[in-house]
Amino acid sequence: MGRTELIQAVLDVLRKNSGKMMESSLLKSLQNRYRDVTLSELRKALLVMELNGVIRVHSLDEERKLISVVGVK
Repeated sequence: MGRTELIQAVLDVLRKNSGKMMESSLLKSLQNRYRDVTLSELRKALLVMELNGVIRVHSLDEERKLISVVGVK
């Protein structure tokens, strides 16, 4: 799966979940749809999306991260 496809898949999953999800839940949802998604690939896609103002990543602690859509209507 390419990065552009992964970014679109992330947005689709987030939109279906009220625009917010924990990173671990997001990864599990993506892995259910696309078996080959890794945490590393997801984090790279999230970084690109955050830098482009599409999402915001909130660190709740060292391991838990909340992902929320901010720039897509």
